[in-house]
Amino acid sequence: MFILLMMINVLLGSCYKEILLEENEKGSIRERVLEFDHVYAFTDLEDHLLLYTLPSDTVSEFSPFVRFGDYESIEFDGISLTENEKNGLGEVIVNHPYTVTAHSGNKIESFQLYFTNLPLLHIHSETKIRDEPKVGSWMELAYTREHNGLEEIYLFSGYAGIEIRGRTSAVHEKKSYGLELWENLYGNDRSAALLGMRYGEDWILDAMYVDPLRMRNKLSFEIWEKIWKEKSDIPYKTSIPGIQCEYIELFINQRYMGLYCLTEKIDENLLMLPAGKSGSEGVIYKAIDWKGGATAFETYNSEPGTSLIWEGWEQIYPDRSACWEPLAELRKSVVFDEDELFKGRIDTLLDLTVAAEYYLFTNLLLAHDNIIKNYYLARYPEESQFLYVPWDLEGSWGIMWDGDKSSTNGILKNTLFTRLLDLEVNELDEQLEYKWDHHRETIFHKDSLLAPAINYADLLNRSGAIERENNRWEGVNIDLNLELQYFSQWTSQRLDYLDLVFD
Repeated sequence: MFILLMMINVLLGSCYKEILLEENEKGSIRERVLEFDHVYAFTDLEDHLLLYTLPSDTVSEFSPFVRFGDYESIEFDGISLTENEKNGLGEVIVNHPYTVTAHSGNKIESFQLYFTNLPLLHIHSETKIRDEPKVGSWMELAYTREHNGLEEIYLFSGYAGIEIRGRTSAVHEKKSYGLELWENLYGNDRSAALLGMRYGEDWILDAMYVDPLRMRNKLSFEIWEKIWKEKSDIPYKTSIPGIQCEYIELFINQRYMGLYCLTEKIDENLLMLPAGKSGSEGVIYKAIDWKGGATAFETYNSEPGTSLIWEGWEQIYPDRSACWEPLAELRKSVVFDEDELFKGRIDTLLDLTVAAEYYLFTNLLLAHDNIIKNYYLARYPEESQFLYVPWDLEGSWGIMWDGDKSSTNGILKNTLFTRLLDLEVNELDEQLEYKWDHHRETIFHKDSLLAPAINYADLLNRSGAIERENNRWEGVNIDLNLELQYFSQWTSQRLDYLDLVFD
């Protein structure tokens, strides 16, 4: 576990201070350039780029304690810096280029330094990162947060395992990664609450590559959270029934990788799902393949075996031995039960309130890839009803899974929802109409849906992250203003269509 070593001097009088958090054991990132207040600017050695995170868009009197990295002398925008002292650099502004000239003997190198108000993550690995297994690395995460009315900068550092993740997304030049916090290079797990999210050892670095808005996942997860925050009878044992994610800018081995979302991973810890007694275990299953009809509840072709993969499903928890009986019972009921038997017992196997909310949620987004696959079913110990947990909603809000634009019309269903609606189980039609009308006045109101998107677009433009993303990846030419216009138009038309459907 990391230890609070020191409180560093106050910047900006009483409104900004820095706290440095370090490990007992330190990893190594070579070829550093410049350090402000005990946190190095993250370096791209190929493009000669430096990034440093700030708590606000402008710092009127930036007077950091300065140290040099692997250089003898450094100039900041023509100002010669003095090492191991505070240096008054005047006003600094986010997304403004500053020239840093570094001298070492006869060697002179010039870097462009930008301040950003997004967190920065640097991963350093001596081993090539690949798709399984995870390789050892050292990570440093620099970010700011408010504490007792002050804006503070923190540095979280430690060992981590990293691997490329995803199926179709793994073919893109810009990769997504799985990240696991480690106590040491031997791979012993460690948990931490990164960027104010929940404690966990497994995290995802989402590249958001097919989403030209770079926020569809984030917006969708936040809407699911809002749906349940309105309720007093949340069926989940956690207060947030899904994942959270936060923007970062990523470096790997002194190479800038662009804009990412650091994302929680759905697992037993996230859902507060401890194991129960034998025969009544908490379980989590993930729908991973739409082929064959198993995850659409159309077919039941074979009995489960000892593998953790079964007919398009993956058992996420327990993760050491197969426990398919709960899912098998639900699948058999949907596929084989006569109408009256199905109507009489489906609410003992599936939480129909959660199912109704998930149905409205995926149809609001028109998330084509999330009604048959890319969702989780979870069940707590000693309970019999499954709960839906959404996942990977990038193909939504007017785009398909591959980034192509989609229509505003159409209703998503699978065999489970078709049976529920056709048989009028628990008067589902009336439930959907009531829930839709209620949500349309609050979280499904167009202004409520657009406001976060506008705020995130402003942040990404203001910080310079979108410009750096465009510069880093060939063929990426994101114009957030145009993307917001499309998002707004599509959402407005989708709401009009669904108002008629659920009338």
